Amino acid sequence: MQKIDWASDLEQLKSQLPALHKKTFSSQEKASFSAQIDKLILRLNSLDTYHIATQIARIVATIGDAHTTAVLPRHSRLPLECYWFKEGIYITLTVPELAHLRQKRIVAIEGIPIDEIVDRLSQVISFENQSFLMSALPAYLVCADILFGIGVLSGSRNAKLTLESTDKQQQVVGICTTLYEGFQPSAMTAAMNAVVLPLYRRNRDKHYWSELNGESLYFNYNRCADMDEISVSDFTAKLIADIKANPRISKLVIDLRNNGGGNSELLRGFLEWLTTFYRLNVQGSLFVIVGRDTFSSALLNTFFLAQHTQATFVGEPTGGKPNSFGEVKYLSLGSSGMLIRYSTNYYELIDDDKQSSFIPDILFDVNFRDFAAGIDPCVDWIAKQ
Repeated sequence: MQKIDWASDLEQLKSQLPALHKKTFSSQEKASFSAQIDKLILRLNSLDTYHIATQIARIVATIGDAHTTAVLPRHSRLPLECYWFKEGIYITLTVPELAHLRQKRIVAIEGIPIDEIVDRLSQVISFENQSFLMSALPAYLVCADILFGIGVLSGSRNAKLTLESTDKQQQVVGICTTLYEGFQPSAMTAAMNAVVLPLYRRNRDKHYWSELNGESLYFNYNRCADMDEISVSDFTAKLIADIKANPRISKLVIDLRNNGGGNSELLRGFLEWLTTFYRLNVQGSLFVIVGRDTFSSALLNTFFLAQHTQATFVGEPTGGKPNSFGEVKYLSLGSSGMLIRYSTNYYELIDDDKQSSFIPDILFDVNFRDFAAGIDPCVDWIAKQ
């Protein structure tokens, strides 16, 4: 393989990213950005590829734009998924042979306390609020390459985890990593579906779906993108027809808490219709659930509903920042081919630029107790209204 000229790539990053990004960098910001890159160039001979890539991610993260980030190489991973609950980070899904590790809290990896690992990862993740950090970090935490890059693992084949069960008993387990290509979370999810899951955890392979429960219509919008089998436009047209044809529907729940974005315009027709449909566009009839994964275009949809309807908002503060950058393009570094995502536009939705999240009217923490019991406090609260 041809040797990567990281010095050339870093000089390219230094000159091009500030010029391409929508943000106007002050002279002080440019100087700080350049100084960090120059410092890394001086250390190149003592670092390997993964450590260099991780350091690039750390520098890019200092820009403070959640859309602008270095795309880190991801080849090996822990064969599990985890989630950051109020009580800590827990294993939520595993391959069948590690099923006994599910629903255990991660205390340490390779003897390094989880709080210290979170602190290291937070330096390489681009985020604008705590909600987005809590959303993004679990995917970084299970990546063996990234754990190696931040100095948690000494290699990418094995990891030693300290876990804690619900009765506070701790155990240390060794786990072999696996390639991302061979990891099939869909198969694991199918095994978990033997139990009845709350609505927001069902049908995760669908961008959107709905379910009628008596007089309440639940509309789950997981991604602002068309599905092959039916477009957003056709799906919502059918939804509108069903609502008009059924006068018993007196409550509509729009669930955006799993929606990381896409094309905000795809739902615009349905949202504009909803503003004129007064049977549902009244307080006590229209509810919107948001959370840490509500980001980018999903946040634009959220603000449209906040500004033009009588909806009551329920859930967590959003991962998306109201006034933020967006419309991502990619900068490819010439020698390594490493990709840098960067923003080309700025969206100003509210006057207060310091507001870091959209805050729902009714707040619910995501706690492990509810997760383990299959409880959705948001939908349960709405059902009682």
